[in-house]
Amino acid sequence: MDINRLERSRVKFDVLVGEVLDAVDIDREKDQILLTTRSGRQFLIHHEQDCCETVEIVGQDGCFIRLVGKPIVEAREIAIDTTKDDSYGTETTTTLIFRVDGETVISRWVGDSNGYYSESVDIAELINGG
Repeated sequence: MDINRLERSRVKFDVLVGEVLDAVDIDREKDQILLTTRSGRQFLIHHEQDCCETVEIVGQDGCFIRLVGKPIVEAREIAIDTTKDDSYGTETTTTLIFRVDGETVISRWVGDSNGYYSESVDIAELINGG
């Protein structure tokens, strides 16, 4: 399935609470994470590219595979402006927290731009139009 051809509907991270993951696919080259749930829903965590900004996965604590098969009890996003005083443009560090009973995964992202473009991490539900 070519996920780039599917319609996307932006959602908030907390929509994942109560869902049970069946699969997690991380594509570090494209800086995106695809979550597939037991209920058949798919969520793409990525950055919706606009122009002259970059947003990339820079680290992870924990292992997503340990979340599979358990209900998500917490899914949250924390974005902090980490622009340095002497730099041109802006920088945002985003931390995504996924928790099930007994396991937590933290995914860290960093985005930078000239200050005009978004540096956010997006989550979208993929909708199969056919």
